[in-house]
Amino acid sequence: MRRFAILLLAILLLGLGVFFLRPKQAPGAGETLYFLNWADYIPEDLIRKFSAETGAKVVLDTFESPEAMLAKLKAGADREFSLVVAPDYYVLQMAREGLIAPLEKERLGNLANLDPFFLDPPYDPGLRYSVPYLWGTTGLAYREDLVKGSVDSYAVLFDPARSVGPFLLLDEMRETIGAALKYLGYSVNTTDPEALEKAKGLLLEAKRRSVGFAGGVEALNRILGGDAAVALAYSGDVLQARQEDERLRYAIPKEGSTLWTDALVVLKRGPSQDLAYRFINFLLEPENAAALAEYTHYATPVAKALPLLPEAMRQDPTVFPPEEVRQKLEYLKDLGPDIALYDRVWTEVKAR
Repeated sequence: MRRFAILLLAILLLGLGVFFLRPKQAPGAGETLYFLNWADYIPEDLIRKFSAETGAKVVLDTFESPEAMLAKLKAGADREFSLVVAPDYYVLQMAREGLIAPLEKERLGNLANLDPFFLDPPYDPGLRYSVPYLWGTTGLAYREDLVKGSVDSYAVLFDPARSVGPFLLLDEMRETIGAALKYLGYSVNTTDPEALEKAKGLLLEAKRRSVGFAGGVEALNRILGGDAAVALAYSGDVLQARQEDERLRYAIPKEGSTLWTDALVVLKRGPSQDLAYRFINFLLEPENAAALAEYTHYATPVAKALPLLPEAMRQDPTVFPPEEVRQKLEYLKDLGPDIALYDRVWTEVKAR
């Protein structure tokens, strides 16, 4: 009996030793985060860093337009992805359609790192459903050697007498209709049928003179290739493309434009909810937020990340517009059922 007891004790002690010596797995180890984002909108190094810290795998899928992203989710992909980067004006619409649920903010301790300006945005008051990812502006991109004249107004798109060269129209409904509305003196969020009818006429005439529609990245590639001289574009995309050709320039039209925030949202029916929250918290850490901003050339909403950015980036008005320019910028708002007015305009513009 003693020999059996001693053998049993040895086995128990060996088992305890194995238990205590076994490496501790980090929460999330072995899990997978399915992440849907704009193309080329996060550095691979940052994804690898998160995986190294958590032991989790990140599977990244991309989209080229907000409409394509929403259509994909509504077709059933909301059960496949955990986390999505969505345009600000889609956040409340996604909530109404049951794609996202209110955030569990107690799981996001790093929200305290945000600039107070972004804590109560008009597109999602009180950040009930979303967390800011990056922000920027929409303006006119052009190659200075291809344009003939000043590029400081939407007139280069909408007034034949002010044309500076061949131009592209951005294949993005709210931004492009918004540009026409701004040129006509209206808000980018107007629901006045008469204003929208005028904008439709302006866009149809511009379409006939343009060299076509293109997504943001494609439009810049075509400008770099000399196929077009000017197009509506996003500020950070222009700064990225400028690394290939220093002749590329960016201007916010004197009529004003849009200030936008891309936002992180957790899908209600998506897998790995805990991992999605951990990734958001990870991106709100100042060092990681600075790495994201520096890679994309967009502005970070994380205030504590600003001192970590290069001085040239902090002082660049394309990234951080001066106050007098910001006063002319508008957020694109969620229009609820009135979005149907824009859908009709866009359908007619694209079809005719």
